Amino acid sequence: MKLNIPQPCHENWDAMTSDQKGKFCQVCNKSVRDFTHCSDEEIYEEIKSNFNICGNFKDDQLNRNIALSVFGRFALGLVASVSFSNTIDAQELKTDEEIKKIDLKKGFSGFRKVNDTIGLSGWLGMPSKEDIESTQPKIFLDGFRISEDKMKKLNQENIESVKVLDEKSARAIYGDNARFGAVVITSKKKKKSKN
Repeated sequence: MKLNIPQPCHENWDAMTSDQKGKFCQVCNKSVRDFTHCSDEEIYEEIKSNFNICGNFKDDQLNRNIALSVFGRFALGLVASVSFSNTIDAQELKTDEEIKKIDLKKGFSGFRKVNDTIGLSGWLGMPSKEDIESTQPKIFLDGFRISEDKMKKLNQENIESVKVLDEKSARAIYGDNARFGAVVITSKKKKKSKN
């Protein structure tokens, strides 16, 4: 769904009286919700529960697909310290048995045996491939960013461990680009042959 207002209200927002969730319009005799500081999730939840709602939006909130992250928290948690004293929440797979549960050839959907929310995004409307990719977790292999397509080509036999970071942890380590979480893959070190 794209938010658009085919017949915008012409009443002056600043002239309306304050209300609990926004302002009250004396002309319409309705509350007008202030969405200008709301996330896409908050907008979606409010509109889902009340389709006949009046709202005040910023221009950049309208006429675009609304992305909803459902990356969520994980059933398994590991708390560790990183060099700048933040804590991270991660689901870590270390044993061969745990790693073999993942079907890398299926990309994020192959992770869903161990985490049923990874890489899922709910969309209102018809998102493009770029829209979907922009709301997926970032993938790192041995410290370097890789695509989901490249991840699909990895050989599971060569993987030492996989960490799945939630949004907060990924953002703390990798910045705002990882605001939908991260998958951190460490490959097994190749043993040097002795001559």
